[in-house]
Amino acid sequence: MRMLRLLPAFCLYYVATAVTRASEAVATAEEGHEQAPSVFTGDWAESVWTLLWFALLLLVLWKLAWKPLLKSLSDRQNHIQKEIDDAEKSRKQAQQVLEDYRSKLADAERQGREIINQRVKQAQAEAKEVEAQSRKQIEQMKIRFEADLEREKGDAQEQLWTQAGDIIQTIGQEVFGKALNDEDNRRLISQAIERLRQAHRNPGVQ
Repeated sequence: MRMLRLLPAFCLYYVATAVTRASEAVATAEEGHEQAPSVFTGDWAESVWTLLWFALLLLVLWKLAWKPLLKSLSDRQNHIQKEIDDAEKSRKQAQQVLEDYRSKLADAERQGREIINQRVKQAQAEAKEVEAQSRKQIEQMKIRFEADLEREKGDAQEQLWTQAGDIIQTIGQEVFGKALNDEDNRRLISQAIERLRQAHRNPGVQ
């Protein structure tokens, strides 16, 4: 490539040298003796020789330097254009990969938010269900406790009145000197105890 660049300079130097020597030879011949006019002597001859050498130079340059130079420039341009096209293609591919990555990242974030929202809603629903069950269990325990309390209270009152009846019978035996064992006396005591129960349950009723 370097030789191709230097070749035109060599050719120009050679042509200039040849033209200079030809001019010097023509001048020397004119000084030595006079000749008849010719196309190869005088100013006209120099012009013709110069045109011939210039045409030869153009031919040499075209064959040896210009066409290879044009081909080299064309190849270089094609290579640069190919690199530009490859770079543009790589840029588009990288842009597509970046867009795909951003899209996947956005989808992942959206799915993550949806999963978190679902878990939060599920936890809230479970908490409400647990709270409702706890309240239901507490209410049931309260009802059972109140029922047990009423039953124990009734059993205690029943036991108390039974003990009161036994005490009255014992007192009557000690006061009257005989046991109140006959059916009529037991019935009278039971009726009296029942009236006391009713009075205790309904204190406003006379």
